[in-house]
Formats: sequence, structure tokens, C-alpha cells
Amino acid sequence: MDTLSLMDTLSAIHVGNGALLENTIKLCKDAYGECEFNIMTFDKVTNRLKYNEDKLYDPMFGNFAIDKNSFHKIFWMLKQLAFMLLQIINEYTFKTSSKKLTFNNNQKQAITLIEKSDICISLGGEMIGDTFFKTLPFYLFNFWIASKKGKKFILFPQSVGPLKKGWTRKLCRWALRDAALLVGRDKPSYETLLSLGFDKDKVMFAPDVAIQQEIGNAEIYNYFNDKTKKIIGITISNPPHREMGQQVDFVQEIGSQIEKLDSNTYKILIMPSNYKLREISADYALCLKLKERLADKFEVAILENRPYFPDEYTALLGQLEFFVSTRMHVAILATTAFTPTIAINTQHKIMGYMKNINMEHFCVEYENLNTIFELSQEIVNTREQVVEDLKAANAKLKKEHEIFVLKLKEIVK
Repeated sequence: MDTLSLMDTLSAIHVGNGALLENTIKLCKDAYGECEFNIMTFDKVTNRLKYNEDKLYDPMFGNFAIDKNSFHKIFWMLKQLAFMLLQIINEYTFKTSSKKLTFNNNQKQAITLIEKSDICISLGGEMIGDTFFKTLPFYLFNFWIASKKGKKFILFPQSVGPLKKGWTRKLCRWALRDAALLVGRDKPSYETLLSLGFDKDKVMFAPDVAIQQEIGNAEIYNYFNDKTKKIIGITISNPPHREMGQQVDFVQEIGSQIEKLDSNTYKILIMPSNYKLREISADYALCLKLKERLADKFEVAILENRPYFPDEYTALLGQLEFFVSTRMHVAILATTAFTPTIAINTQHKIMGYMKNINMEHFCVEYENLNTIFELSQEIVNTREQVVEDLKAANAKLKKEHEIFVLKLKEIVK
């Protein structure tokens, strides 16, 4: 039985990250059969609701000191840089035990997991790019040391780029040069990997793993009193606006478009996809504002403030008339359930996915948010055809995953 370490699992309290984890495991099992999975995660509390607690571990660099003040963040960073430099020097010179050169339990535990693994996998989704330049060196170090330890390192389908800074490109080239397989989940990501000069034999395209999501059980009308009207689902978020160059008031912009719909025909389910333990997430707070606005005209409900695993969330998506989303992974889950979706292009990865399924017509740029109502009417009038197109696109993407699984099998021969 192969041992696999999933190196950068985020928090399953976010539906999208839950889908990445669940379906990465699924595809690994398709390729390698039953495996032992060690899951390095930022959120053991939520993941233990679904996965074996004994296989959940803290990441090498913890939570990046996000809960510390500026002084402690600087101290933390210097300490981590010293650890990485020491490990790099050791790998090229003395080659003593890496565990002896660690400064804390997280580092020692992560090194131990890497050393006993057959395959190490990145499933973080979008960390390799200039947008996340502050944490990029730490992620890349994980990937580099896995390769240096002689492990098969695989970058599972994810967004790569934009990489326009000279130092980020050089760092990626250095850290990933010994990887076994690098996979972009859209054409720009695939082309970015090729632009770094990697061998074409170890760079490929494969769609986001979330298209494999299985649908669970959930009754959408439990959220409403009236069971006669059709339901429209909406999620809005506070994305990293710097990537798109501007900020947008989604409550105003999307709310004003939805208000044009007929309240005698439709009711609204607000579907936050990112949560926090024992708190209100920024996404949930924004969705509450949208609920308050739309409640003047529609019957409106909002999902509970609790974790939703992707099978339950997808079951709800599958019962919608259509879905409006500023988040990519829940848009993927909706289209995988064959629900027509209007995606707001809050990050380039969203347009990348919508192009993958030939639905870029329903992917809205910031400057065209006033077209949402018009697109919704197009969906209503041609819904059967849109659903058929989604079924065909999903089947085509799953064929790409068959190729991906074959490549995974080749890696361990």
C-alpha cells in the first residue's frame, strides 16, 4: 500500500477546499488503489468530522503567524527563513538528518511525514502565483524538499500564475524542477508552467478535481415555507480584489440585478461557501447583507452558519433553477450538478474554468455586472439546452481525468 502525503490541504470549512481534498483522494484511489493518506491541514477541527483524526497533521509552517502582531510576524518569518536555509545547505552538503535541524514540532513532524511517504501531493489550488507572493516561498520549500528526499512530487490540477515577477518565476523554476508531474487546471496555468521551461513530458492539463464531486442528500425546500416557487441560489464573497484591479460592491451590483426578477415565480437561497468556527466569516457577513436587501421583495433564506461538506452543498445546488456565484469551486460544483450558473470573474481562474466547459458567455467581468439579469433570462428561456451542454462538457472533462489517472499510474512504475 502506497503512503501519500497531501501537503497543503486548506480548511474544509470552505466548501471549495473540501471539494479539493475529497476528490484528490478519489482520483488517487483511482490511480493507486487503497492508500494511506496523511493530510497536512490548516483545520484539523473541521476535517476530523469527515476524516480519520489520526491522519490529520498541522502543516510545516503552521498558520503563517496570521494571528500575531507585526513584530512577532517578522520574528516568525526570520526563524522560518533560517530553518529553510539550514535545510537547503544540509541537502547540498552534509546531508545529516533533516529532523535534527528543525526548530519546532510542526517542522519535525512534516519532515517525518515526507520521509515516510511514497508520493507527496500539492492540492492547494492557487498558491503558485504573484497574488500570494508572501506565502509562496514557504509552499515551494515544501515541494522542493519532498523532491530532494527522493519522493514523487505531484502538483495536482491547480491554477498557476500570474507569475510576472522575476524572483517568483526563478523560485518556482528552482523548487519544481525535480517534480514528477505538474498539472494546470486551465490553459493559462498550463502555459505558465511551460513558460518556466519544464520538460513537456511532466507538464499537462487536467481539469479541477471538483468535477468528480458526488452528490449527497439534502432537501432544499427545508429552508422555505413555500414549496411552489423556483429557487435561485446566490453566493457572494470578498475576493482578493487586487488581482482584478478594483473593488466591487456585490450587494449593490448583484442585488440590483436579482431584484429585476419576478418574486411571484422565484425565491432566493443565499449560499455562503466559506465559514469560520464559532464566528461569522467575511463571506457570511456579506451574504447576510444581500439577504437583508432582497428580503424586501422575495422570500429569502440563507444557509446555516456551519460547515457544509461538498456532497451536501452540491445536493442543494442540483435543485436550483440557476446559480450566481463569485466563488469558483461552488460554481464548479453547480455545473457538475448540471445547474446553469452565472459566474462572476473575481479571479482569473474562474474564467479559466468557464472556458473549460464552453460557458464563458455566462462568466461576467466586473464592468459587465449589469448583464446578470439579461443572462438569467437567457438561461430561463434556454434552460434545457444549457443543461444538455453542461452534461456534454462535464463528460468531456472527465475524459481528461482518465488521461490524468493514467499518467499518475505511470509515475510509480
